[in-house]
This record gives sequence, C-alpha cells and structure tokens, in this order.
Amino acid sequence: MNALHSLQTLAVSIRSVRKVYGDPHSGPVALKSIDLDIRDNEFFTLLGPSGCGKTTLLRMIAGFEFPTEGEILLYGENIADRPPFERPVNTVFQHYALFPHMTIAENLAFGLESQPMGNVLNKAQIAERVREMLALVQMERFAARKPAQLSGGQQQRVALARALAPHPKVLLLDEPLSALDLKLRQAMREELKTIQAKTGITFIFVTHDQEEALTMSDRIAVLSEGEVQQVGAPEDIYERPRNRFVADFIGETNFIEGTVTRVEAGQAWFAGPAGHPLPAQRCSNARAGDTVALSVRPERLHLVPESTEGALPCRIDTQIYLGTDLQYHVRLSDGSRLTVRTPNSVDPGQRFAVGSQAGLLFDRGSASVLHD
Repeated sequence: MNALHSLQTLAVSIRSVRKVYGDPHSGPVALKSIDLDIRDNEFFTLLGPSGCGKTTLLRMIAGFEFPTEGEILLYGENIADRPPFERPVNTVFQHYALFPHMTIAENLAFGLESQPMGNVLNKAQIAERVREMLALVQMERFAARKPAQLSGGQQQRVALARALAPHPKVLLLDEPLSALDLKLRQAMREELKTIQAKTGITFIFVTHDQEEALTMSDRIAVLSEGEVQQVGAPEDIYERPRNRFVADFIGETNFIEGTVTRVEAGQAWFAGPAGHPLPAQRCSNARAGDTVALSVRPERLHLVPESTEGALPCRIDTQIYLGTDLQYHVRLSDGSRLTVRTPNSVDPGQRFAVGSQAGLLFDRGSASVLHD
C-alpha cells in the first residue's frame, strides 16, 4: 500500500461514542460523545491522565466493553456490537498474561491454533509463523524458554509477537511499557516504532506518559474527563496547544495573560507582562483590547544581560541543575514568575547567579493562544 493511499484510508472511525456505566440517564459518564479518525498504518496514541477515558475507549475498540451510544467502524464496517473474537484486532496488555507452563514458542502457537474457522493454519504454517514473529522481535534463541526465565523486556517482546502473529488489522497497546525501568522503556519505544513501520499494522497506543507519546506517535489524541481536547502531530500538540489543559499536561509551560494590541489579516500582536510586546501569533477572532491566555514553553525564553535592547528586566530567583539543562525561575517587575530552561552546554562563566539581574527575550512565535 503506497503512502498516499495509507493516509486516505481510515482504519478506525469513532462516531459519537458515549459510554455510561449503569443507568444510561444517570450513571457515571466515562466518555462524552467521542469522535476520532485513525488512519491506516498509523501509530496513534491516546494520551491523558488516569480516569480520562483512554483505556475505556481502547477496550471498546477491542470489544471488551460496548458503547452506550455511537459507532465504532473498522475499515468502514461497524463492529460496535461484535464480541472480541469476531474483531480482527489484538491487544497487548500492561500485564503480559503469558502462559507460565508453556515455552515461548508454545505461547505464540497457542493463539494461532485457537483462530476462528476460516483462519486455521496447519502445523507447518504455525511453526513458520512462530519463527517469523520471534525473528521480528529478535527472540528466536529464546523459543524453548519459559516466561519466568525471561526479563521484563523480553516478556514484553513475546507478548507483542503473540499479538502480531495472527496478523491483526489493528493492534491495541494498553500501557505495555509501564512495568519496565526507564532505560528499557526508552529502548522499547524505538523497537515498537520500528516494528510498526515494518509490519504496516495500525497501532493504537494508550499511555499517560507524555514523552512516550511525543517520541513514538504519528498523531496524538489528548483526552481529559471523557472528552478529546486536541488531536494532532506531536509537534502541533506541543508547540500549538489548544487549551490550558493540553499546554499544562504536555511538558512544562508558562501561562501568561496578554492583551491584543492590534490585528491585521488574522495576525495578532500582544502586550504581555509589564506591557512587554510578545511575538506575533496567528489568532482567529481576536480583536484589539481582548485579554487572552498565552502559553510559552521554558526553552523558548532566553536569559541575556540586563542591558540587552528589547529584553524584559527580571531577577533570578532560583537555578536548578537538571543534567542536560539548567532551569531558572525568574521574577519580573510586576511580581510574576516565569520558568526559563537553557542547555547545560552554556559556559559556566555565562550562567546567571541567584539574586542577579538579567534580561529576558522571547522567541518569535513562541506564545500560543489558548482557547479556553
């Protein structure tokens, strides 16, 4: 399938899906009329805090739960009321659920032997598929081992291979990296992305980890309290958050109140703290005099000598060493505080001491208008 066709084909379409537990009129609402389109051959991530509804939505795509209202389309066919075994999807769970009494090869073969009629493979085909999947996750030499003889990362690979073995149209991943340590999680992110690209299968990944979402995804849907807050590529979500929740949940940010000073052809100019002019940002429906909420990422601010032309005067309150970066908290003349992050490669002689005066510069286009 070529790239253009892949972008135009929808693997999963969520249409006005609502989920209420118990009484549909008065029970607790888990999802509020969700609409989402997930493309063929896409690594798509559902991101949000605990209780936002992301796992509930994943479970409904899998068939473990059913929507109160709405449709779930898989390549154009409504599967919302079908049981899991009638859906060409598979799931990798947070707990890998490998059979402890079986070898790794037997774990993979078991799922293939249990396929619905019409998808049954003979023994030779099953053995070949098992070899193929173990090779894909680089686990061929562990085929005869039991799960207890493997590390957490190795068990995760086996669970992934087992889920991929029946060649599902869509693979669902429910926080599969959460049990791994940091180094292993980072390594597995790259492997998952590579495997998704090799297989061409649509991956729908659930996580509360912003870094996982940003580094692995083609697109991200940010959820909060049962609603989709924003959908977009990682750069769009990070650089152009739509509202305060997204800006605050994805990384660190500074919230600033700005006043629109003028608008020309949809381009707005703002006056920020102490009346300081802020970089222009596209802003629909803005009018001169409007007060708007802005988000500015710490790395888009720069400390310079106090005398620098155009710089906003500030005082250094704290300096925090973060390994690759230095983080400063600075106080402006109006009493407001901002966070600034700079690379740790800066010459120690050019760093700013706590209590010293400095100037603050904003990158052009660094201020994102928040629509809430």
